[in-house]
Amino acid sequence: MGLLHTFVAAICMVAILLPPFSIPEGFGKDHSLPHVSPKMERPEFWVHKLQNPTGILLTPDQILKMNNENLDRPGSYLCRVKDLKDEWTREEVLGLLKEDWQGFGETSEVQFGRDGRPLSQFFWKELKENIDEVEIKERIWPRLGLIVKRTNIRVFPTGELSLHSPASVEFDRFQHSMISPGSLVGIFHLSKDRHWAYLQAPFIRGWVPIDALGIAGDKKIAVDYEDAKERLMITGSFVTIFRDPSLQQEAFVAQMGSSFPIIHPPGKDEPAYVVQIPSRERDGLLSLQKGYVSKVKDVHPGLLPFTQANVAVQAFEMLRQPYGWGEMSGGRDCSRLIMDVFATFGIRMPRNSMLQAQVGIEQAQIEGKTIREKKKVLDQVPPLITTLRLPGHIMLYLGKHKGRYYAIHSIWGFQKKGRSGPVLQKVGKVVVSDLSLGEEGLNGSLLERITDIRVIGPPD
Repeated sequence: MGLLHTFVAAICMVAILLPPFSIPEGFGKDHSLPHVSPKMERPEFWVHKLQNPTGILLTPDQILKMNNENLDRPGSYLCRVKDLKDEWTREEVLGLLKEDWQGFGETSEVQFGRDGRPLSQFFWKELKENIDEVEIKERIWPRLGLIVKRTNIRVFPTGELSLHSPASVEFDRFQHSMISPGSLVGIFHLSKDRHWAYLQAPFIRGWVPIDALGIAGDKKIAVDYEDAKERLMITGSFVTIFRDPSLQQEAFVAQMGSSFPIIHPPGKDEPAYVVQIPSRERDGLLSLQKGYVSKVKDVHPGLLPFTQANVAVQAFEMLRQPYGWGEMSGGRDCSRLIMDVFATFGIRMPRNSMLQAQVGIEQAQIEGKTIREKKKVLDQVPPLITTLRLPGHIMLYLGKHKGRYYAIHSIWGFQKKGRSGPVLQKVGKVVVSDLSLGEEGLNGSLLERITDIRVIGPPD
C-alpha cells in the first residue's frame, strides 16, 4: 500500500484508538478534562515557566533551509507547486489517479454513503466515468491557478461520503482536507461534468470544486502572487477578508497560516490593511482584486518571529475550536492544528500526523519504552516547540506541572472505563490535557502510546 493510501487514516481521528465500546449516556456533551484548571488554559501560564520565551529559535534563513529539506524528502507530499514540470505524460497522470483509486476506491470492504446505505456498484461506475480518464491527452501541460475561497480538497470528484459505518458521519474517507484561499495549485485535469479540477496543492493532491479555482491565463501572474515578499499573515484562528474598505462585503474567510500580498498598510486613521486577493471571473480565469482586513483583527505584517511565546499564543488561539476530520464542518483535526500554528512562522509542515512526526529533531528512540523512560525525555525537551505523536494523533507539548505532563491538541474523544466495559468520552475540540488521559481505557494513556518526540527548532 502506497503512502497516499494511508493519508486520510493518518490525519488524526481520535487520540485513543478504540476497540468495540459502548457509548455512555450524555455522549457528545461538553466535559471538562481532569487535572486541568482554568489558568492552565491560558498561554501565559506555560510561557511564564520558560527561561527565555521570547528568544528567537530559528531565523528566516534557517526556516527556509529546513523547509527545503522537508520539501525534498520523498513521500512528504509537500510540493513547490511553481516548480511542477511544464509537461506531463498521460501515463504519469494516470499513475496518480490509479494510486488514488487503489487507496480509496471500490474494495471488498463495505463503504457507506450519506444516506447510510452501502455505496453501490452503480455509484463506483459513475464515479469512474466522472474521473474521465479517456479524455486525458498523451501530453499534459498543467496550468497554474489560485484557490479563491476556502474549500474542500477531495480524494475523488464527488461530494458523496465514504464511511466505515452509517453512524460515523464525522469521518469521511473521501475528505483530504480544506485548502485556503490564495493557495497556488497546479491543474492536471477536469472531471467529465466540469464541476471538479484535479490538482496538486502545496501539501496534497486531489479534487476541488471548480468554482473555488481561478485559473491563471499567464502562469507568471499566479507565481508572482505567491512570491510577493510583503505579506499579511493571518494569525487568528479565522479572519474575514472583505471586498470594500468599509468592511461590509465579505470576500471569504481565511484561516491561520494564510497570507496575502500587502498593497497598502493602514494609516493612522484608516481601519484596514489593503491586500491582494484572488478572484474567479465568469470564464473561470483568475483575476486579482483588492481585499480589506481590519487592522484590529489577529493579523501580522510578515511572518511571526519563531519564539516559544509566539507559539503559545498561536496554539491557544485555537483553544475550544471544534474538532473536524479533514476540517469538515468548519473545524480542525490534530494535524491541521499543528500545520496552521507553524505556518505563521513560515514553517511548512506535512498534512498528516505520521509525516509531521518526521519533521524536526528526533529526541530519542522511544517506541516501546517505559513511561518512566519517556518522562525522562520529556524533562529534557523544550515546551511549545516539541511535537508528540502516537498512532493516528499528534500534539504540541506544553510542559510539566506538579509532576504531570501536558499538551494542547485537537481531539475527537478518548477511552475510559465504564460499568460494563470501555466507553468513549467525546471531547470534539481543541483542549489542554495531561498525558495520563485515557489511562483507564484498554489501550492505555497518551503517554504510554507516544512513539515520536520531535523538537521543531535548533539542534542545541
